[in-house]
Amino acid sequence: MTLALLLLALAGCKDRSQVDENTPLRFWNGFSGPDGQTMKKIVEGYNAGHKDGSFEMQIIPWNTYYDKVTLGMAFGGAPDVFIMQVSRLPQYADAHALEPIDSFFGESGLKPADFVDVPFKSGFWKGKQYGLPLDCWPLTLYYNKKLFREAGIDHPPTNLQEFLEDAHKLTKKDASGKTVQYGFGFAEIHNNLVSFMDQFGANIIDEAGKKAILNSPESEKAVNLAKSFFTTEGIAPEPQTNSWDNFKTGRAAMVMQGIYMIADLQDHSNIEFGAAPVPFFGPKKAVWAGSHMLCMPKGLPEARKKKAWAFMKYLSDNSIKWAAAGQCPVRLDALNSPEFKLLEGQYQSARQLSYVQYEPQSPVIGQVTGFADAAWEGILMNGEASGPSLATSARRIDALLGRK
Repeated sequence: MTLALLLLALAGCKDRSQVDENTPLRFWNGFSGPDGQTMKKIVEGYNAGHKDGSFEMQIIPWNTYYDKVTLGMAFGGAPDVFIMQVSRLPQYADAHALEPIDSFFGESGLKPADFVDVPFKSGFWKGKQYGLPLDCWPLTLYYNKKLFREAGIDHPPTNLQEFLEDAHKLTKKDASGKTVQYGFGFAEIHNNLVSFMDQFGANIIDEAGKKAILNSPESEKAVNLAKSFFTTEGIAPEPQTNSWDNFKTGRAAMVMQGIYMIADLQDHSNIEFGAAPVPFFGPKKAVWAGSHMLCMPKGLPEARKKKAWAFMKYLSDNSIKWAAAGQCPVRLDALNSPEFKLLEGQYQSARQLSYVQYEPQSPVIGQVTGFADAAWEGILMNGEASGPSLATSARRIDALLGRK
């Protein structure tokens, strides 16, 4: 058992029923960028109307966030409400470290039909609800409107053919033959490759979480297509290049990154950018996405649980305010509101919500995706053959799942 799993097991056994009611209510998250200021204002709005149950918000950088959450659960000092990225939820729920919220949800007046389907269902583990989805962050196509106009392109690409045609028009060389502008760049290998996989009907592990399927023919097609962009097609640099910075400086005309990155572009007024759904590179309608889940630790005193739920529901009820930080709401009333349509980038990204695909639910998904990342990086960055590299990672994943 790893140290993290051992601590989670301790967290599941921790008795919090004797928490002093005078202890301030606490809300932890990892929103260390501009999104943190947006959340701070929402929390202040809640506290203004709940003097007897106000929350103190603490921001912890994501790179140390889960360590602190786990230690707090295991040894005391855990928050009453905390943000959990959806991929992490099975690990904590499987260790009995999270409080089921089924009864609170059922009594709240909220219904499953009030939410986008995939984010809502992803808050469940083994038939119990542990997370209330606050948002969804789909992979999004960002494109340089100025460069598109100069190339005579009047809309962002929607499929592989349009993408390749546009990317070739947008790739430019100088007199010496050196490429000075690329049509596309890989801003992040992981979320880009998961989307390619999803669109080809491939995945890392099966739905039951018992077996690796990373080395399927569909997986190989997906990764080889991505590789062709900087080999045979010549429309992108190799992934070692910082393509996000290239996009911000006009050296790459298109990138794909989560909608949460829109604030970074908005901070650079020299970029005339647009946001659009990711093109369909494969035969299946799918796109990588994730969510921030609102959770509470197992075993809080009943009075604190009720206050924690009231706070969680308030954040959900006000998710239109949170959308401005660079997220897509998953509450349909917010998603269909006039206010959301004014957030052009988020609104365009949200057109994908009916077919978002989350990574497989598994308590060991972090380790599983680590093996997949190693294969993809080896193929795209080190020139490894796709078949043997995917097969090696699949064997390692099977060995891991066999130990589970």
